[in-house]
Amino acid sequence: MNTKEQAQELVNKVCEYYDISLQELQSIKRSYHMKVMYNKRGDQVRLSEIRMALSYFIYKYCPIKLVEIAPLVGYADHSTMSIYRKRIEYYIETEDIKFFPYYLKVIDIASDLGIDMKLSRVQSYTDIIFKDHKGKIILAD
Repeated sequence: MNTKEQAQELVNKVCEYYDISLQELQSIKRSYHMKVMYNKRGDQVRLSEIRMALSYFIYKYCPIKLVEIAPLVGYADHSTMSIYRKRIEYYIETEDIKFFPYYLKVIDIASDLGIDMKLSRVQSYTDIIFKDHKGKIILAD
């Protein structure tokens, strides 16, 4: 099963790929102009899409609570992730032109890091529960 350390490494590698600092990603204080920024190479990157892609991927494949994921990706608290979850699922389902490339890149980087994507989180309010590709339920430690 994936670990919190792997999630942190994923965040670091995504920042490295997009040539943004961890501080820029995790900055809680932001205004509208920070949603789209230019990295050190001069390429346009969308911080909000990177945050959404990372938070959803970590939520889906790592046994970490929402309150722990939020600061990893720059959300003030877990409620933002709760609100965005359905929107992100819609973006993935429809392969949204702005969001989907960021999500695919997160998957690529996670794959390179050896993060297991065979287990995925099942909705639960009391436990962190995962279901494997065969439908078997597994409780996280």
